[in-house]
Amino acid sequence: MGTFAERILGGKAGAVVTVEPDYIVINDGVSHAAVEEISVVAAPEKVLVIYDHDVPTGRPEAAAILRKNLQFADDFNCRYIQAEGIGYQYMARHLVKPGQIIIGGGSHGSIFGAVGAMGINVSIPELARVAETGRYSLVVPETVYVTVEGELADGVSIMDAAYDFLRNASGIRRKAVEFYCPSLSQHERQVLCSMACITGAFCAGIAEEKPILGKTLDLSQVKPMLMMPCDSREKQGRAEICSREVAAGVELNAGQIGGYTGGTIEELRKAAAMMEGKTLARGFRLSICPATSEDYLLAAEEGLLVKFIDFGAQIHAAGDHSVVVQGPGAMGPKEKLVTTGLYTFAGAMGCSDAQIYSGSVETVMKAAVEKRM
Repeated sequence: MGTFAERILGGKAGAVVTVEPDYIVINDGVSHAAVEEISVVAAPEKVLVIYDHDVPTGRPEAAAILRKNLQFADDFNCRYIQAEGIGYQYMARHLVKPGQIIIGGGSHGSIFGAVGAMGINVSIPELARVAETGRYSLVVPETVYVTVEGELADGVSIMDAAYDFLRNASGIRRKAVEFYCPSLSQHERQVLCSMACITGAFCAGIAEEKPILGKTLDLSQVKPMLMMPCDSREKQGRAEICSREVAAGVELNAGQIGGYTGGTIEELRKAAAMMEGKTLARGFRLSICPATSEDYLLAAEEGLLVKFIDFGAQIHAAGDHSVVVQGPGAMGPKEKLVTTGLYTFAGAMGCSDAQIYSGSVETVMKAAVEKRM
């Protein structure tokens, strides 16, 4: 039957194959740079141009990117998606089908593995060539199997488990990761798959049968985890991952719940429940960033937004606020932020000397009450 990667790509590990992706994704995060290199679009109906990062636009430079992307979509008759929130989440819920191939220039395309599709992250020049030709050639990757067993302890989330796996996962770079995790919810599978490529895995998917060999992720042994601050975006894939205990007592100025891992309705419900009977620490800034407009509307219908506001939190527009250079949520000089977003590089959230920690909703809510890690 072959591995997840072999079935979708149509070749054995090590073989060179050429595929025609079902979707090609360009957004205002990183992949917008490909627009400047594309002279023709082979299949306009497959190219999605998505506005989901700098929402609402916080800088003149970002506004210029949006104009550029919109003009590109108009010129080549590509679909332009706005006001839906994070593109990958929207696509995973409403567009992507099992067996499909999605190519983008970001770093979280592996989220589609949770729905039986393959998300491939490529460089900007490669993304431009794929848009121009409608094809992509690659070597079918080897597969690393991971059996997920046990149950998470109270106060520990699947995001902590993903960080625990990445901290100990040697030998997965440029390989496909296939998780056998029958006990996990669809949301938990999305978090696990979307985070799998942080340290360089090629893609992620869900195994249908329990593997005989491979790695094991024992959820019962997982503790609250953090991704620590790092110097630059280029070093993000090598940022230190450690137990939250290492940073115990670190004073914090702000927290953010949002992004691929923390902004879904499942995580927003959890955050709201953790506010019951508690008070936001004086001077602590808590931002709530729903992942999609769908999550935002559900949170409103269920009364969660009222709870967040009453608690003292700020509600942001639906979208990916993992990088906020300027505008709502940006950090000041030497401030410290803990976020459910997956970027901790210097300058990602405002001033270059602000420190960013990445952790679970449980970690952010603990900080919101105690004003420390």
